[in-house]
Amino acid sequence: MKWRSAWACTLAGFLLFGPAAKAEEVMLFHIEEFGNPQDVQSYEEIARELKLSSRVVDYHFLNDRASFFDAEGRRKFKVLVLPGGEPYRWFEKKEGRGITCQGVDNILKFIESGGSVISICICGTSLFASYEEWINPSLDESRRGLWERTNRWPGAFKAFCGVEAFKGTLRGPQETNRPYPTTRFLPIRMNPENEIVRSANLPPQIYQVVVGGGSILPDPGQPLDVVGWFPNGTAAIGIVPYGKGRIIMSNPHPNITGDRAKKWIPRGVLGTHARRWGWSEKMIADAIRTVETEGDPDGPKPDWALAKAMLSYACEKASE
Repeated sequence: MKWRSAWACTLAGFLLFGPAAKAEEVMLFHIEEFGNPQDVQSYEEIARELKLSSRVVDYHFLNDRASFFDAEGRRKFKVLVLPGGEPYRWFEKKEGRGITCQGVDNILKFIESGGSVISICICGTSLFASYEEWINPSLDESRRGLWERTNRWPGAFKAFCGVEAFKGTLRGPQETNRPYPTTRFLPIRMNPENEIVRSANLPPQIYQVVVGGGSILPDPGQPLDVVGWFPNGTAAIGIVPYGKGRIIMSNPHPNITGDRAKKWIPRGVLGTHARRWGWSEKMIADAIRTVETEGDPDGPKPDWALAKAMLSYACEKASE
């Protein structure tokens, strides 16, 4: 059956841990205005469709080891979803509140023990990487109209806590999506050999919402199971093994589809967010016109199927 794995995940939670442990739960991280609520809300909906319980949690949850493991050291849930947003502001050392290095350690030990993480956009995925190449001005530079500037800095876990889980670089935005936050539906070529793609019987290519979406560039020797490629041939979605677990890096937003995308793109990312990044009203109007003219050529169905398949896969693998 197409979604057999989600049911298998739920069943495995009962067999391995018992119903009290709620091992089938999906945790959705959100931190006030610094995280993208559309990613959280869409994955809540996907979890419901897959008959998986989910809960929205904040940095207090991540910073407490007891949130992740019981007294015997067993994982309490299966999947952690990290949305897009502004991750450099998610850390206590930046804002005086947020994720601590204990929280980072909890996340990495959760994955090492066999848990799954889905990280979304360059924001979520760059948490784990050695470096982020930001082919775009910084926030301050963009506000001053310095559109040709580029930057390179360590991934957020490395910058704040000196650790990394993916030896490689996240490079974005894509050349078609500059300056940030230009938003388009880009054709992502799917890997027919990948387990997620095969399980959902996905088409060879899916148009997906891309904003800051970074290319996943592994260092030599760093394993990466590619799910799909950007038009320039770099990895857009990939699975990174870490210990016994997996990090599913999804730089596009296949989970933001249909009416949700129609509202979010002009009002949110190309509205208040673009103004915060120093865009003029003409730049905003032109970008909205482009994305509305191009639209989503293949509609929301294959995007949603991919996002469901990723969560189903993440939960199933965390049950093994």
